[in-house]
Order: sequence, then C-alpha cells, then structure tokens
Amino acid sequence: MKLIKSLTVLAVAFAFVATVAMADDAKPEAKDAKKSLPVCCRKAKKEGKECDHACCVAAAKEGKVCDKCPQPKKKEKKAAAPAADTSK
Repeated sequence: MKLIKSLTVLAVAFAFVATVAMADDAKPEAKDAKKSLPVCCRKAKKEGKECDHACCVAAAKEGKVCDKCPQPKKKEKKAAAPAADTSK
C-alpha cells in the first residue's frame, strides 16, 4: 500500500513540474516583443504592413527596435477609492 501511495505522489509531483516547465517556455517572448514596438510600428503591423519611417526601417535592418519613435504609454492602475466612513 505504501508503494502505491508513493508512486501516486511521485506521479502527481512529476505532472505538476512538467506542466509548469512547459507552460513557461513561449509566453515571455511574445509579450516582450509586443510591448517593445513603438506606436507607429504597432499601427503598421495591425494593418498588415511594415512601418515606413526611415528610423524604423534602419533599426529593423540591424535587428533592433527604433528608439526615436514614441513608445506606448504604460497603463497605470488606479488606486481603489477609500470607502466612505458611515459610522458617524
């Protein structure tokens, strides 16, 4: 009976570790690539085209992203409004 329980625990632990290891492979690359594009390149990509700015074209030839064009604004999370004190 102890052997069956030990094998079950080992199998569940292996499945958990394997799932976490597989799920973590491709996601960060896709997120980083999308976030690093300037606004003009994002618009062009959304339309199915390549950005035609000279600085973006030169950066793309070097395998980089243009630093001169404006980057998308980061969305800030708004703090939750404090609850009104009704104990008066």
